[in-house]
Amino acid sequence: MARQYTKELIKREFLKMLEEKSLKSITIARLAERCEINRNTFYYHYDDVYMLVKEILQDELEKVDKEFNETYSWEEGLLHAVSFFLEHRKAAQNIFRSIDKKDTDAYLYKACKVVMSKYVENQCRANHIEAKAEDKNLIIDFYVFALIGLLDKWIQDGMNGSPKALIYRLGKLFQGSIERSLRTSQQLDEDLEHRDKMEDRAEG
Repeated sequence: MARQYTKELIKREFLKMLEEKSLKSITIARLAERCEINRNTFYYHYDDVYMLVKEILQDELEKVDKEFNETYSWEEGLLHAVSFFLEHRKAAQNIFRSIDKKDTDAYLYKACKVVMSKYVENQCRANHIEAKAEDKNLIIDFYVFALIGLLDKWIQDGMNGSPKALIYRLGKLFQGSIERSLRTSQQLDEDLEHRDKMEDRAEG
């Protein structure tokens, strides 16, 4: 219990410091002082601040997974997934400026993947759609990579404004497209088989 309390204290104070200054300017000594612990206590839990950052991001991914609600639209799910950015905007900016781009992309990929995978499975279950696994994966990846592009641009542009309006507008523009794609999956092989047969007859 005490160990978990200390880790949560370190994370909380670290995020507060990131709202004030860049990651590279935060020292272990200053963070320990803010937490009213000694440096050895910090090193008992973390090797360095980058290990701390990775754990914070992993915590957020687990939160997205655990708290996804079956009643969510994919837009609501995605906004929930980026709530950390909105609640700790300056801290998030400082984190993403200080870690490798591949780590940023990996985080965005996992967050979007959780949301879209759960949403697609919920759509199939709620609408009794027997879409093929490979087609579900194609649909999920198509949306995941599109959303990563949008979120990455928002981050690179300084996280100005909220992505809420953009995400909901996108949802309206593509409303119903995921369900239609999943329903198409049920018929797709039969349609392709019929087309191949017709082409074979025409060639014969």
